[in-house]
Amino acid sequence: MRGGARRKQDLMDFREQLEPILRALRSSAPPRWQDVAVRLAAAEPDDVVVQTLGELVEQLEQQQEELSWHRAELSQTNAGLLALHSELDQERRHNAFLDDVSRASATSLDSTEMCAALVQLLRARGVADAITMWTLEDGNLQAIGDEDAEPAQSTRRALATGEAAGVDTARLSVPLTAGPRSLGVLDFHRVDGIFGESDLATSSSVAVRVAVGLRNINDYKREHELAERLQRAMLPRLMVPDELDVVARYRSATSGVQVGGDWFDAVTRPDGSAVLTVGDVTGHGLDAAVVMGRLQNALNAYALEGHRPALSLQLVHDLLRSWDIRSYATAVVVEVDVAENVMRWASAGHPPPLLDDPHGGVRYLEGENASMLGVPFHQEVPEHEVELSPRSSVVLYSDGLIERRTEDIDTGLARLAAAYEAARTRSPQKRAEHLLSTLLNGEAHEDDVCLLICQLLETSD
Repeated sequence: MRGGARRKQDLMDFREQLEPILRALRSSAPPRWQDVAVRLAAAEPDDVVVQTLGELVEQLEQQQEELSWHRAELSQTNAGLLALHSELDQERRHNAFLDDVSRASATSLDSTEMCAALVQLLRARGVADAITMWTLEDGNLQAIGDEDAEPAQSTRRALATGEAAGVDTARLSVPLTAGPRSLGVLDFHRVDGIFGESDLATSSSVAVRVAVGLRNINDYKREHELAERLQRAMLPRLMVPDELDVVARYRSATSGVQVGGDWFDAVTRPDGSAVLTVGDVTGHGLDAAVVMGRLQNALNAYALEGHRPALSLQLVHDLLRSWDIRSYATAVVVEVDVAENVMRWASAGHPPPLLDDPHGGVRYLEGENASMLGVPFHQEVPEHEVELSPRSSVVLYSDGLIERRTEDIDTGLARLAAAYEAARTRSPQKRAEHLLSTLLNGEAHEDDVCLLICQLLETSD
């Protein structure tokens, strides 16, 4: 009896130890392990079996712990990878944003246009609700787009110290510096909320790129002004007889900073006739300016010697070929005989003169032209002659007035003729201004522009 109770107790202990294994095997084990579970359920307890099963239970529990540990490690690894991916994606978007700022800062060589592009970008990205760019003009801060604005205290402090001012406030002022040069201040404004340390890092990165763009604009403006002053200093005074009303205009290219090769000239011979010239040397820069000055002086000298237009161009062509340089030029020379009311003209690769005859209308003087001056072969320059009526006008110009990259030259010539027709009853001065405003239209132009209008006055006997 006592032995039966002992066996019964062993069986109960065996069942108790076996039950977790049976549940595991029934729920997730492969089919062959499920068969083992069935057999174990029907087996009698035995010391060896119980011992073996105990070891199996321990191994399964250990494997379960290791599996739980690996799952935890995998979960942490996945979380780390997600965090790293998020950080890298955030860094990528931040760098892409700064690249956009750099492009906006290099959009234009005009500070107002650059500021507008920058403000649009920063507001779209939620950096600030309003942005003001201050530039340093003669030691004073000037707000771009608002000449009457006064800088705030934080703006002045940022300029004076060279450090950002306004952290933890709704207005953050960041200095614009390029090397040792202070160029201005960039102000950020928020309607709701304040600027923190992370905003300071972003705004400082933005300011560095904006300062580079602003420095380039300032350098361009300074060099362009110097180049234009040099160009204008090389333009001549108009010397014409009283019977003529001559007006000349020059506009430097709005892109680039080098001196151009366009020129005009007007001289009066001892016999009373006038010689008018408009020319254009290929290229830009100091070399083109030097060639321009030498050709202008040469044509002036040949004209005063009494040479007619064709011969003057012929002599200049031979002279240019003899120089040890690779430069070419176009030019048109017009001789107005005020005593005979006759005009003679010759052209070397230059756009045709525009004649305004009160009795014959407005038309281009078409005729055979020579090639450009300086081409490597001898050439004869044709000459043409036309009678002038009192109040007649002739218009000479350089190709920068009519040529556009997206159009052929005939379109430009037609536009010039139409613009002149609309203003032909005005004075030569007003005609010149009308032509420049209409054809250039305030837009950027890559080439210099020369314009000369000569009108034969009506004289009384």
